[in-house]
Parts: sequence; C-alpha cells; structure tokens
Amino acid sequence: MMKMSLNDVDVRAENPNSKSSAQDLILPDVRLFVKAVEAGGLTHAAGALGIPKATASRQLKRLESTLGHLLMHRSAHRFGLTDEGRSFLSAARDILIAVDDAMAQRASTSDDLRGRLRVSASSYFGRALLAPHLPAFMAAHPRLEITVRLGSHKVDLSREEADVLIRASREGCEDLVARRVASEPLVLCAAPSYLERRPQIKDLEDLAQHTFLTCDTERAGQEMIIPIVSREHSVQPIGLFRSNDPELLLRLACAGKGIALIPLILAKPNIEDGSLQVAFPTLELRPMEFDLMYLPGKRNSRKVRAFADYLLGALKQPAGRPSSGA
Repeated sequence: MMKMSLNDVDVRAENPNSKSSAQDLILPDVRLFVKAVEAGGLTHAAGALGIPKATASRQLKRLESTLGHLLMHRSAHRFGLTDEGRSFLSAARDILIAVDDAMAQRASTSDDLRGRLRVSASSYFGRALLAPHLPAFMAAHPRLEITVRLGSHKVDLSREEADVLIRASREGCEDLVARRVASEPLVLCAAPSYLERRPQIKDLEDLAQHTFLTCDTERAGQEMIIPIVSREHSVQPIGLFRSNDPELLLRLACAGKGIALIPLILAKPNIEDGSLQVAFPTLELRPMEFDLMYLPGKRNSRKVRAFADYLLGALKQPAGRPSSGA
C-alpha cells in the first residue's frame, strides 16, 4: 500500500506542462479529496467548497493521476475509498494541517493564534474543570474561534468532528495521542437521612446492602464497580441508578436516594455544609483521570498544542482528601 509523509511532498502551483509526480501535488486537489471523504461524496464536497461538481471531478482525477493510484470508488450507487485512498488519507490530512498551520503562523505573531478550535468534553469536565479556565485562554488568543461541545456522545476525530477530545476513558481511542490533564479524587457520599436508616458501612461486604448512584452507564445489569486504589471491587447492591451526569447524581444523593460515587470537587460544598456525608471514610478510591486526546497528525498544530499546554498547566492544582463530614 502507498505510504507517504509530509517530507515527501512539495505542494506547489499547477503547471499543466510538467510531468506528474508525488512532488507535484496541488493543494486544492488534496483539500478536495479530504473534503469528499468527510462529506461522503464529490457532490457534497463541491458544494462545501463552492466549486462546480465537474471541477471537483477533474481535481480528483488529476490527484489520482499525480499519485498513480485510484483513490475512490465512485458511481451513481457506490462511493468509498480504495486501499490506496485510505492509505493516502492520513498523509493528506497531515499536509493540510501543516500548510494551514504554516499560513496561520506567517500571518500572525508567534503568540497570535487564529482559525477554529473545536473541543469535545464530558459535561462534568466542561462545567467543573474547563469553564473556570476558558476565559483566560480566550483572552490570550482573541482571534481564535473556540467551539466547545459537551456530552458523552461518540466523537470521531478522523472525520474532523472535533480537534480535541477530553474524556475519562481511552477506550476506543487507542490510536490517538493522549495527554493526562486532570486527576480528580472520587468520593462515596450520601445524605445523613439515608445513612441513618441503612446498615453501617464498616467493610466492603457491607456495600451490597445499599443503593448506589453511579456514572457507570456502560455496564449492564445490577453490578457496580468501585474503583479502589489497589483494584476494582464488584458490588451487587440492592438498588442501582445510573446517569452520565454527576450533577444529577449529586441532587439525588442530597435527596436521600442512595450513595453517590462522584468527584469530590462536586460534592465538597455539600459535605462541608453537612447535607452530605462521606459514606466510607477509610476507603481509598482511585481518582477519575481525564485525558486530552487528538489525532497524531495534529501533533504539530499550534492551536491544539497551545490549548493542551495551557489546560495542563491550569489544572495542576493539588486536591485534598475528603473528611467524613460527620
């Protein structure tokens, strides 16, 4: 299969009299190819780029002629990448990222970022950890257009649905570059009214006699995993409620509906005012760790690197151990 790196390619203006080679790639052709993959066809790509479909077809043919490979299967009923097309797609994206970044750098000072940065993060991370630090980053880079989308929805970075992904799990993201940006202590907490009417928790076996509120939405059945520092402990509680929103779990815990497993930073105000108590003070839980991830091809993107470096520095703050709140 074809393998090409950015060092092999010189993107230059079209010269119809020159001999086609890998050294003569034309930037609009590469951009058209990537857009066609993302849009799902030449017609949609032509519309997005504002060019006639016939022009888009000529550009794709010219690119295929330059590379010496058919990149796409295309007909009235079929559209898809060939093996060579899939191989070239990664290099094509690297080319566009490098060129766009170089253009932005030439048009600005070393600290003046431009363009668009799209961030996808879980709702909890966005509200509790990202939001307090966004104003300073926005002020430092006023010409950078920032879009933040919150939620636990699946995001495909390879289809450019976002530039940066922030999640508490790397599952399904093994091919991405990952940087650990936050490590949030967890706590098992409940309302005093709940703990007063339920069996006292002295050891792990006692947990099965309680109702739990957890973010573990991916697991089926009544099993719950308690992330202890040394291992994962499985519990079959008498009741289990799941949600991907820790703030909802916090509200239910305050209402006496069970023991919530949530980030300490979220529960701390309620623990301090006595509306919640730490249910198992001697149990040491493994923290929730958040990773900032992006495609390997964006490793040298100035805006991605600047955002990652800033967030990593901003979130380096020590967190204290919870007290029992009793």
